[in-house]
Amino acid sequence: MPAVNVDHKNDENSIIHDPRDANTPDRWIKRHPELIRLTGKHPFNCEPPVPLLLSKGFITPASIHFVRNHGPVPQLSWDTHRMFIGGLVNTEVTLTMDMLTQLPSITIPATLVCAGNRRKEQNMHKQSIGFNWGPGAVSTAIWKGVLVRDLLLNNCSGLREGARFVSFDGLDNLPNGTYGTSLSVERVMNPMNDVMIAYEMNGDRLTPDHGFPVRLIVPGVIGGRMIKYLTKITVSDSLSDSWYHYHDNRVLPSIVGDAEMAEREQWWFRPEYTINDLNINSVICSPAHGSILPISDPQTLTKDITISGYAYNGGCKKITRVEVTLDSGRSWLVSDLEHPEEWPEYRFCNDPFPRQRYWCWCFWSIKVPVRQLLKCKDIHVRAWDSTTNTQPKDLNWNLMGMMNNCWYRVQVDLDVSGDDDGGLVLGFIHPTVPGPEEGGGWMRPKGEEADKDSIIHTTKSSHILTTTIAKLQTAETKVERMISDAAARDKTTSDKIASSRTHAFASEAACYTTDMVAKHSMEDDCWIIHGGKVYDCTKFLQDHPGGADSILMNAGGDCSEDFDAIHSANAREMLAKYYIGELIASMPEPSKGAQVTSLPTGLLTLSPSRLSSPTATPRSFVDPKRWQSVALVKKIHLNHNTRLLRFAFGHPDQLLGLPLGNHLLLRIKTNDSLYFRAYTPTSLPDQRGHFDLVVKVYFKDTDSRFPAGGVASQYLNAMAIGDSIAVKGPVGSFTYKGQSHYSHASGRKGTCLQIGMICGGTGLTPMYQIMQAILADKVHDATKVSLIFGNLTEDDILMRKEIDDAGNGLGPDRFHLWHMLSNAAPDDWRYGTGYINKDVIKEHLFPRTWSAPDSADDLASRIVLLCGPPPMISQCCLPALMELYGKDFVDNNVFCF
Repeated sequence: MPAVNVDHKNDENSIIHDPRDANTPDRWIKRHPELIRLTGKHPFNCEPPVPLLLSKGFITPASIHFVRNHGPVPQLSWDTHRMFIGGLVNTEVTLTMDMLTQLPSITIPATLVCAGNRRKEQNMHKQSIGFNWGPGAVSTAIWKGVLVRDLLLNNCSGLREGARFVSFDGLDNLPNGTYGTSLSVERVMNPMNDVMIAYEMNGDRLTPDHGFPVRLIVPGVIGGRMIKYLTKITVSDSLSDSWYHYHDNRVLPSIVGDAEMAEREQWWFRPEYTINDLNINSVICSPAHGSILPISDPQTLTKDITISGYAYNGGCKKITRVEVTLDSGRSWLVSDLEHPEEWPEYRFCNDPFPRQRYWCWCFWSIKVPVRQLLKCKDIHVRAWDSTTNTQPKDLNWNLMGMMNNCWYRVQVDLDVSGDDDGGLVLGFIHPTVPGPEEGGGWMRPKGEEADKDSIIHTTKSSHILTTTIAKLQTAETKVERMISDAAARDKTTSDKIASSRTHAFASEAACYTTDMVAKHSMEDDCWIIHGGKVYDCTKFLQDHPGGADSILMNAGGDCSEDFDAIHSANAREMLAKYYIGELIASMPEPSKGAQVTSLPTGLLTLSPSRLSSPTATPRSFVDPKRWQSVALVKKIHLNHNTRLLRFAFGHPDQLLGLPLGNHLLLRIKTNDSLYFRAYTPTSLPDQRGHFDLVVKVYFKDTDSRFPAGGVASQYLNAMAIGDSIAVKGPVGSFTYKGQSHYSHASGRKGTCLQIGMICGGTGLTPMYQIMQAILADKVHDATKVSLIFGNLTEDDILMRKEIDDAGNGLGPDRFHLWHMLSNAAPDDWRYGTGYINKDVIKEHLFPRTWSAPDSADDLASRIVLLCGPPPMISQCCLPALMELYGKDFVDNNVFCF
């Protein structure tokens, strides 16, 4: 191939030691700060922003090439690294890197694509087991290396009988061994396939993130087959034994709804679902996500706008056309198509089998009159190849969220700009924004309503619209009716706002905007909105029967839905005494100092309100002020009526952020009713990416006292993998701060040497969470724990093994356990029967071996935590504790969840 000047030096100068890598094993690697991190700080998985990617043209600089890492990047040396080739070959060899570079080589451009490209669209439909790739998991580079075929024929003297597969293994250290895969001998030995061991990328040695010192390149195949840090090649009669060859890069049928089912039914090991060749795909890149097109100037409607993007395919099949539709597929426009790899400077010379390769992406573009966009709701694109294969219209979900190639859709919305002139604009919204951030695109998780911020509304004053319409009428009469309708809708909205303001002023009530209310969100200054009215609830916090937390989590915001769902008409009447004014609508000011970027059309600008920060470090997930959705990703049947449910945040590096001993509030909509239930996760707060709930299911018709069963628990039990539920928090008054320290919302706080826990049924969960925290820090946290656990039968005991494991971890001198069964116990039962009473508490709450609390000082260093059915707490536990230890102890050292 002729020498090609790839001038990306400016890009290489921009890479830095990113502070986000400072405390990771990759802190030694320099990286581009604009790359969008998809899995938090570590491991490093990223894609470039699409506008940045496309601005570099056909060849992608190594600094912004997408990266897929499964773990830490190994620190390898060119001088000491070796690559072994063995198995069913006539001669086994070990090559140094210098030896490899002395062999005959080829240099070709090839596009690498992660099989998860565009996965976030699948995750919006239903959560897969993969993280949120956007459309930027695609890049093209010029690769130089040695054909594997030549190594096997020339250096290894050919293959032995029975050779069917060639396996490749890297040197990365991963939880399930090294990353490895297999290719068929037919693919590797066919010179038309260009399967190569690459040691250069864009004229330089490979970078650490891209496989230094050598990697496998298989053009036209998914990136997951292109093993990095290559150290071993094995020819054999069987597939690779790498765990990752079977548990990665597969498109399973949609009936396989979760990883547990895939494992149980052996779907991972069915070869027909293995992915190799890329499928056909295309994406709209311009207009970019969040860009806007001003259309108030009549001259704009006489111009064209350029719609453009990329397309690619596998198997060396040429993309032959790319089509765009402005009417949801009723008619199609054929775009201009450009294949840069056909240009002379990218052709491979001295090819023993001369042919035109199609290993790379191509670029498409089409100009359409701006006026046509005024009548369209969205833009779709699809590609066709030389076999007349094309993309499907609809998304096809699969467990791994891979190979998504449905029509790419950009939503087109009519809006009014935030500028003083209030001119009309067209906004362009892509399906998703890559990464864990919620919202951003027009797609929403299945079952959720669309985010209001992602839907365009015409909400400016009608006189501005009327003026704009008059201008548009002279330039484009065909859209007059549409614009007039928009103005009419806006006038209706404006009239309603004006009416609201007039009513407020006429009654001399104070008027507040949502922004003004939002500033009053603290415990000593707590306002809420209900039904369009504003209330100051500060004085009511301590008297609220549900506790202050349930009000504070809504402080500064609108709680209408939550309030009405659980409060009576009497409560609404009580609220009236805290009324302070009326809520009025407010028009948001245009963002000051927002960056405006011109796109190639010369007409588009980026709307700052639609852009998210791709480099933001994920904050703690839990938020007391807003409901957030989590997806069910795992369900385990612990026993006949108990389930462990695992909910994912969507970001593997994110922490829940829930204080120990606090609860999450779940919002459940079923049978046209809204329910709220508090649950305590059994996972520790420092668990990343997900949290676990253990739920006891109260089925209908199993208890004559409650024939309908438990609404919330049955709803949770019926959830399918991928379903979402809304959570908010924290709620709760007691917090264990670690190393014997605790606090309570009442102001009580202190240090305890012993914690006595009494619980029943699912009241175990906050106790277990605190036990885990003490066990996890047992070197520094010397707190002793006792647990009295009441249940109906032995089968009802939740998490028995986990409790025993925690107890064994703490040891008998720091943990004491006593079970109580109120129903008949088995013959070999070695614990108590009946109900928890004073004698049981006296014997087991603070065991004699820990020294009896016979002085005030001893009592002060002990606390009791209670969680269970109200009758157990009020009729058994509290009276017994009062009698045993006195009123002062109960008032100051006993805490009820």
